[in-house]
Amino acid sequence: MPAKLIDICICSCQRPAPLDAALASLAHMQIPAGVQVVVTVVDNDPAGSAAQVVDGRAREFPLPLHYVSEPRRGIPVARNRGVAEALGRGADFLVFIDDDEWVEPDWLVKLYGYAVELGGDKVVSGHVIADVPVGTPALMAEFFQRKTCVTGERQEYCATNNVLIPIAVVRDLGLRFDEARLFAGGEDTLFFTEVTARGVEIVSCAEAVVHETIPPSRVSTRWQARRKYAAGTTQAAQKIACGRSRLRIFASGAAQILISSFKSCLFLLLGRRDESYRSWLKICRSAGMAAGVFGARVDFYKVVDR
Repeated sequence: MPAKLIDICICSCQRPAPLDAALASLAHMQIPAGVQVVVTVVDNDPAGSAAQVVDGRAREFPLPLHYVSEPRRGIPVARNRGVAEALGRGADFLVFIDDDEWVEPDWLVKLYGYAVELGGDKVVSGHVIADVPVGTPALMAEFFQRKTCVTGERQEYCATNNVLIPIAVVRDLGLRFDEARLFAGGEDTLFFTEVTARGVEIVSCAEAVVHETIPPSRVSTRWQARRKYAAGTTQAAQKIACGRSRLRIFASGAAQILISSFKSCLFLLLGRRDESYRSWLKICRSAGMAAGVFGARVDFYKVVDR
């Protein structure tokens, strides 16, 4: 029986230094027994900023390392190019991580091993730990910590920052990332929502860990508020895709705005600034959800955090 082929795809968005750290971690990871692994870097910078990084690593990289230029900007376009590359190589599994992440040595062993344990036909989502800059206030750091799912927990959707996808999901079901949302974000949420709607389970694997490096530019009230608003517009699109009526979604968003506004003001008067800030972020998300009903979106990722 031929060895299974895993294609690890990194979509690079004008961030050479984090990409180099990501490749360095992949060079030192453990390889599951009985599989072949290739790494594909999809350069989404028209100027080709990832080419020099890949060339610098390729000479001593322990795995086949492929560079692909995708000059049409937009992370959904880059991810779809990664899908096309994996299909072209006849990969059995496609794995996505982000270009600002680094993997723990046993990451792929844990991720792939659990996929095999489940039968090899389910999407497996790993755990992401946010590494915030030194000195980040605890309240700001809390924003970046992702929900921890226990191993075996089923999810309605997941992200592409640490996920293994059986190639049949994109080959047989024909699913792709929505290129109408070039810079809005959330296309991975909508993609995996469709995956579960088509009958494919998404299962968590808490032992498969990657680390996300948070740049200082994101540790700000403005950035976090805009991110919550953008997430709200995605949430509205997701609910519409799942059959929820626009009126119900808007009413829910409007009600949450009123409730969170009251809480934010009350907490501020009581001197509980942390709780007030958390309520403020809920207002931003709910506002995005209410506006998203009417098709609003923010080109949140048009400018790249270096």
